[in-house]
Amino acid sequence: MADQASAPLLPPRRPGLRHLLAWLVVLVAAAVLAAPSLLAPSLLAQHGLTPALVRGSSAIVLAVGFWALGTLPEFVTALLFFLVCMVFRLAPADVVFSGFQSSAVWLAFGGLILGAAIRRSGLAGRMVRLCLSRFSGGYAALMALLVAVGMGLAYFIPSSMARAVLVTPIAAGLAENLGFGPDSRGRMGVIAAAALGSTLPAFAILTSNVPNMVMAGASESIYGLPIHYGDYWLLNYPVLGLGSAALCILLLPFFFSEAPGHERKAAEPRPWSREEGVLSVVLLATLVLWATDSLHGIAPAWVALGAAVLCFLPTMGSPGDLLERVNFAPWLFIAGVTGMGAVAARIGLADEAGRLIAGFVPHGGFPAYAALLAIGAAVSLCTCHPAAPAVLTPLAATLAQASGWPLQSVLMAQVPAWVVFPFLYQAPPLIVALSLGRVPLSKVMPMFLTYFVLAAVLLLPLHYLWGRLLGVFP
Repeated sequence: MADQASAPLLPPRRPGLRHLLAWLVVLVAAAVLAAPSLLAPSLLAQHGLTPALVRGSSAIVLAVGFWALGTLPEFVTALLFFLVCMVFRLAPADVVFSGFQSSAVWLAFGGLILGAAIRRSGLAGRMVRLCLSRFSGGYAALMALLVAVGMGLAYFIPSSMARAVLVTPIAAGLAENLGFGPDSRGRMGVIAAAALGSTLPAFAILTSNVPNMVMAGASESIYGLPIHYGDYWLLNYPVLGLGSAALCILLLPFFFSEAPGHERKAAEPRPWSREEGVLSVVLLATLVLWATDSLHGIAPAWVALGAAVLCFLPTMGSPGDLLERVNFAPWLFIAGVTGMGAVAARIGLADEAGRLIAGFVPHGGFPAYAALLAIGAAVSLCTCHPAAPAVLTPLAATLAQASGWPLQSVLMAQVPAWVVFPFLYQAPPLIVALSLGRVPLSKVMPMFLTYFVLAAVLLLPLHYLWGRLLGVFP
């Protein structure tokens, strides 16, 4: 996920190839922004271009380039995109800032407030410790429990980065409590289980990761098509959510299994606070309303916003203290990428790009699913998961015509590429969690590449068949 500012910063990197590439992106974007002023309009017209298309495309390339390279914090890049669009008048303000009118952005806002309230009250740590206190099996059982804890937290903390920051220190303490050494395979497996369990299955829950909410926001902003929590969950969680968790549970012991150094010590229980009790009721009501949104018609965003308002009431603690604990960087990022999709549609970039790739999309059936998935995977390799839906969602209408699929089916075909991917860097929360746990990425990559191959062979065909059974995929 993209909410990296909520986590302790990673060790600073020395200037290198990434920074040189970033400067190259800036120079190319600046040159293209200036080009329409230097070239005759007739010359642009000969190539089917307009000044708005050229300048708008350069601003989008600038933003996507910085997001892909990670040179600037993601929310700073979003603010830079807003600035460039307004200074060069690339689109009207209501288009550039349309992300703030999207329900997905307000869903993220409410989720950030809820996450901060859960962490402040100590309820999140209590839930984790309660689950871990039941552990009495071997290493495989421990892996299953850690993955399950991460999956459970995805329903309560709608931020994979926040979940990673919460679970990783607890997992590290558990590993030490069990007697695993600092560089032992057993400890690495404990950290990896916490990281993977709190990240991969959550892509199948609409409210639990940034890409999910970016896609939902862009879909509503561009097409006026809302995505319902229950429908999204039913299509994706039974196969992608549970399937990714099952593969991790099977593979982690194979790569990291090690006998604990000693028996686990029991933690001292502490009494429930009033804030924890009230917040538990609020969370339960929020989950019920989210799961039944197709019945009562209240969008998940407004449910989350209502829960956030309750968290700010004086009976829940100091509102000022809670506000200081909220990191709004992910909120700005989601608004930025949602607005970028609207700008791409406004200037005609989505139509042009869609026509270029539409010829590679077969008409109907599993070949269309595979082609749409391959396009999504290629974009994610270049931009990482958080920005991928902002690039792909504006193209969905053109891809729907090429494939013969309904628009919503094309949008849903993005999701598998977020769960089944080959490289850890594509999901920033995994990088942060492993870095916090001091686990070298090279130690996890063999297991993760094995997961990718098995998931591609097993989960993707099952996901298509499940979607076809539900009537989502033709």
